[in-house]
Amino acid sequence: MRSGARGRLDSRAFDRAFDAVKDLIRQDRSEQALTQLYAMADAEMFPAERRWQCHELIGQLEFWRADLDAALPHLKLAWELPRADHGARLTALSNYLMYLHYADGVTDAALREAHAAYAPLLGDVEQYSHTRRRREKLRIGYLSPNIGDHIVLNFAVQLFSAYDRTRFHVMLYDVGGARSEVTDWAAEMADGYVDLSRSTPQTAAERIYADEIDILFDLAGHSAGGRGLRIAAHRPSPVQLSGIGYFNTTGVPAMDYFLGDAVCDPPEMDALFAECILRLPQTHLCFTPSERFRPYEQLRRTPHETIVFASFNNFAKITDTMLRLWGEILNAVPSAHLLLKNVHPGHGALARMQERTAAAGIDPARVMLRPGTQDYLSDYLDADIILDTYPYPGGGTTCEALCMGLPVVTMAGTRHGARFGASLLANAGLGELVADSPAAYAACAAALAQDRELLTALHTAIPRMMRASPLMDGRGYVRAVETAYEMIWERYLNEEA
Repeated sequence: MRSGARGRLDSRAFDRAFDAVKDLIRQDRSEQALTQLYAMADAEMFPAERRWQCHELIGQLEFWRADLDAALPHLKLAWELPRADHGARLTALSNYLMYLHYADGVTDAALREAHAAYAPLLGDVEQYSHTRRRREKLRIGYLSPNIGDHIVLNFAVQLFSAYDRTRFHVMLYDVGGARSEVTDWAAEMADGYVDLSRSTPQTAAERIYADEIDILFDLAGHSAGGRGLRIAAHRPSPVQLSGIGYFNTTGVPAMDYFLGDAVCDPPEMDALFAECILRLPQTHLCFTPSERFRPYEQLRRTPHETIVFASFNNFAKITDTMLRLWGEILNAVPSAHLLLKNVHPGHGALARMQERTAAAGIDPARVMLRPGTQDYLSDYLDADIILDTYPYPGGGTTCEALCMGLPVVTMAGTRHGARFGASLLANAGLGELVADSPAAYAACAAALAQDRELLTALHTAIPRMMRASPLMDGRGYVRAVETAYEMIWERYLNEEA
């Protein structure tokens, strides 16, 4: 057989095998899909120019099953290996940087170094030049893939709705491509909305530049593949910042600032960022509950007869180290149970979590596992105390739990991405639930479970504390952000050209 004909046959065999893998994934049979992929890799079925695809899919599947040690080497190769689509390669690097935050043992220095790889891979990008100008209203642009039914909108919507229209002109730039009724609702709040989801980074930047935006705020960082960062790299605005939807330096030279606060970002954090940290005086996150919370606004709850610890975070955030720590807490409170609810609806992850909890020494009879569901707030009624994850804490889930009257025990790390849980609790007036070590975390959780009077008081007080805190003071938060905008704009105007 001629080599050309053999190549076509090999290509067809590969396509059939790869299609079979994708079918297994669609059927929520990720374990079988992973086995098939490893077999294909061992048989060297992947053409050289598509080896990145093998590693990308293996890495994604290992991530879904919360095996970060197995996932990260493949996700690293997925962006290191060349491919024809350079934008897709940058997306793979952004995904890798995002996933690094889930893993145990990744040092702050290693994360800083990993993010520094983005600029060299980005390469030379033509940037716009700007003329310094003063005008009646500062023009603010918000760049996001999540202007829809997404948790980031719960943290950003006040910026779109409560801004001072006498001093600011606000534009929304949507790069998500999933327009919905929620998108239209958000778009009506601002002075303008532009769908850039089908634009190249260059043409998107051209549009933002043409709109004469003074300050561009990227709300996603390396989440969602870092699409906004590839637009901001062209510097369509003279002043640019990132934050809210991401929790680390971007590694993009054109990004000037990163939004933080004093609790989340003590002075030693500066060394971990290429950007200047723009610290708000209280919280850098402001939470607006969705309408789904309305039936629970007058909630009256008391602790269950048997205390239930819970986590509503993505299972990938729950490391083996965390499971062992939760096992220690359950040992200290022998009657307690553990409820783990995933954010993803598939049932495959539940079997894997059952194996992991057993391996951590937790009695399976004391564990309740639930898949993600669209209507999940009622599940909070089955919990008494939320155990936060580490090193990647909860953000939206922590605020949801507080709104539902549940105390959250968290552990503060040494970088922004491991401290925003501590910032949320401190701003809610619950700083005593922030631990600085695993031992202190376990002791805090166990002590809270064993003090029914205190737990009852917290269940009653926390919703009121949350509503009265800076975390839900939308007007005060937006005023603080606007003051920061005016400060960095004046700083820019006063810089020497």
